[in-house]
Amino acid sequence: MSATFRYWCGECGYKTPWLDEWAGAEELERHYLRRHPGIEPGGDFEIRRGDGQGCLGTVAVPFLLLRRPDRRR
Repeated sequence: MSATFRYWCGECGYKTPWLDEWAGAEELERHYLRRHPGIEPGGDFEIRRGDGQGCLGTVAVPFLLLRRPDRRR
């Protein structure tokens, strides 16, 4: 998964899409050149975390959806 970084503009509410590190930094720099000329790029970034399911969610969810109800009652 290479799209793990999102950069935020320090001057306005702009956020880059999820990109890899160098592409996100370049996108933020292009944003500053277009929207905030003459201002040094700043702001912050975030790192995407996994959703924690992994393959367990891929296996467990269909199993739970397709499981027949207990008929012993």
